[in-house]
Amino acid sequence: MFPKCIKPEFQNRDPMTGIFPKAVIQEADQILKILSATLPKKVDGKAAILELKETNYQWRQMEWIGWYFEHKLFTILTQKIGGCKGPSFRNTTFDYQKNCVWDFKVHPCKNPNGKINDPMILNDREAIDLCIQQYQGIGFIVVHGEAIFDSSGEFKAWHDELKGGHSTYEKERIQRGAPSRKRKCAFEIDYIEAIFFNTPSELKKSVYEKWITFFQEGMRNADGSPRRPKYALWTTRTPGFIHPVEPVRLKE
Repeated sequence: MFPKCIKPEFQNRDPMTGIFPKAVIQEADQILKILSATLPKKVDGKAAILELKETNYQWRQMEWIGWYFEHKLFTILTQKIGGCKGPSFRNTTFDYQKNCVWDFKVHPCKNPNGKINDPMILNDREAIDLCIQQYQGIGFIVVHGEAIFDSSGEFKAWHDELKGGHSTYEKERIQRGAPSRKRKCAFEIDYIEAIFFNTPSELKKSVYEKWITFFQEGMRNADGSPRRPKYALWTTRTPGFIHPVEPVRLKE
C-alpha cells in the first residue's frame, strides 16, 4: 500500500522477500495493528500542540508534527504492550524498545510546493550503525500522509501567541529579513509502515543501491564545527523486502 503521491514506477515493488527473525515480524505486526486502530485519520495542529503542552513536551517547536507523533506513538505503545525508551548513542536516543529497537518517523509525502518530499531524514549515521551491531537490528515505524500547510499565517500567529511572542530564533529571522517557512497546520494519515535492517551489510547494500543516502555529510554548523552525518531514505525507491510485514492503510 502506497500513498497517492508516489510515482507509478515505484508502486509495484516486488513482494516482501527479506528474511526477518520471528520476533521482528511479530512485533512489527503488533505495532502496526495497534497504531492503525488507535491513531486518528486526521490530526489538527492546534489540538496536537495543546496536547503536547498539557504534558509539557516540546510544544513550542515549529515542526510540531514530528514531536507529536513521537509522543503519541510512544504513549500508545507503552500503554498497550509495554516497552521503554530505546538505547542512546552519543546524542541520539532511539524512540522505543520492546524486543526490538524502533524509531518513529512522520513523513509528509509532499512539500509546501506540492513536490514529492524526498528523501526522509533518518538518524545519526554512527548511532544507527552501532544500534544494528549491538541490538541485532534497527527498525523504523513511519507514518505517511498529506500535510496541510498554513497558507494564511493564522496558525503561525496562534502558535506564536500561545508561546508568548516570537522566539529568539524568530526575532533573528525577522532581523535578517529571511522569509518564514510555511507551517504545517494539520496532517492526514495515509498509511503506516515498518522498515527493518537486520545487519550492517543490509544497510551497506541499500547505500550501494542508492535508496539510502547521506544527509549533512561534509556540512558545518555556524560555529564551524562539523555536522554529524545522518542517513536519509528515499521513500519512492524503497524495495518491498525491507518490510517485515505489509504496510497498513488507515481507513476513513
